Amino acid sequence: MYNRIVGRLRMIATSIALLTGVAIQPVNAAPVTVSVLYAVPANFSDVQKEIATRFMAEHPEIKIELRTPAKDYEEGVEQLLRGVLSKDLPDVAFVGLNQVRLLEDRNLALALDGFANSDGGFQQLGYNQSMVDLGRVSANIFALPFAVSTPILYVNEDLVRAAGADIDQFPKTWGGINDLATKISRLPGKPDGFFFQWDASGNWLYQALVNSHGGNLVSPNGCEAEFDSAAGLWGLQTLQSFHEAGMPNLNWSQSRQAFDAGKLGIVAGSTSYVATAAKLAQGRYRFRTMPWPDVVNGGKVPAGGTSAVILPSSAEKEQAAWEYVKYATGPIGQTLMAQYTGYMPSNEKAINDPNLLKTYYENHPELLTSVKQLQFVSPWESWAGANGLKIIDIMKAQVEAVATGRTTASAAMPAMKAEVQPLLPSNCATVN
Repeated sequence: MYNRIVGRLRMIATSIALLTGVAIQPVNAAPVTVSVLYAVPANFSDVQKEIATRFMAEHPEIKIELRTPAKDYEEGVEQLLRGVLSKDLPDVAFVGLNQVRLLEDRNLALALDGFANSDGGFQQLGYNQSMVDLGRVSANIFALPFAVSTPILYVNEDLVRAAGADIDQFPKTWGGINDLATKISRLPGKPDGFFFQWDASGNWLYQALVNSHGGNLVSPNGCEAEFDSAAGLWGLQTLQSFHEAGMPNLNWSQSRQAFDAGKLGIVAGSTSYVATAAKLAQGRYRFRTMPWPDVVNGGKVPAGGTSAVILPSSAEKEQAAWEYVKYATGPIGQTLMAQYTGYMPSNEKAINDPNLLKTYYENHPELLTSVKQLQFVSPWESWAGANGLKIIDIMKAQVEAVATGRTTASAAMPAMKAEVQPLLPSNCATVN
């Protein structure tokens, strides 16, 4: 299937080049170099290299220079902030969807509306409005989603059945999942029952718990902490229940390895790894994905993942950077991204074309779990002002303390609020 789609991509790319008159042979002029920074190489290195290679084959007038990737989204933004001082910024950066406001606040992200309008507008380019709005700050679009995820459950169906559970009646509450996890952990070989990837992507999965019960971490303008609500406390109490039910003390990377090896029954995490997990499970155990549990009426799940921003430079470089962003988030780039990772594409032309992803999704139902949750998706919340990264670290430390049993939800909540609120801007009227 993959080789057939790759062949179709090549044919489509060549046809587009011929129809539009874009040169597909090298030109004599020196190419414009566009440097690109991205994060989370475990998820994106292979696809970023593939997209860059294909883009340069179609655009010999532009050279893509991939920088050494950042370990995670937070480290990526820290590199950008250091780059301001050293005058060594990339031309394009792929950042967490929750970090666009932080960059816009510092004038490090260009509004993309003008670029898109010159090419017929976002809709003409294939971008769904809900996807475009994930990169919005106030009136303008400053980022285009490259890889979008929602939180889901990874399930080893063989372990679930061995524990005596009916896979078609899978638990719909976290309490039911804890009970099932206990049964799995008692199986021969002592596999671990369940792991919640609380440490992946800052506070994203804690936000998923809070959003699912109708709460928010922060006000819409990013200036008022709102996690000290009934929903916020419930989120911490749920994390505490995971520890009390015997959740192993792993990190997100270790939980992936354990699940791939068939030694972990259920994992709560991002859709980013679904394609890889399905391949590694093939022929070894039956693999399924399940929707996020315990979503109340009116509750939501956050859209995670990464988005592309263009940093200020010369007009020539900015236009070249737009061509690359448009390609990476366009039909061909998004088809490659979805197949390499399991994240959801943001471009409807890729999703609806039977030569690209339409047939692919029909043949991979494990990827549709996340797509079906788009009907109640919410943005990845972000913090206003200069302390956004520090706030993420503070909250992550408190979440870790609860998830590993070093403190309780009732003790962590007031401590987290007391640390976070003073770091937010006091004059919210001046903040977008």
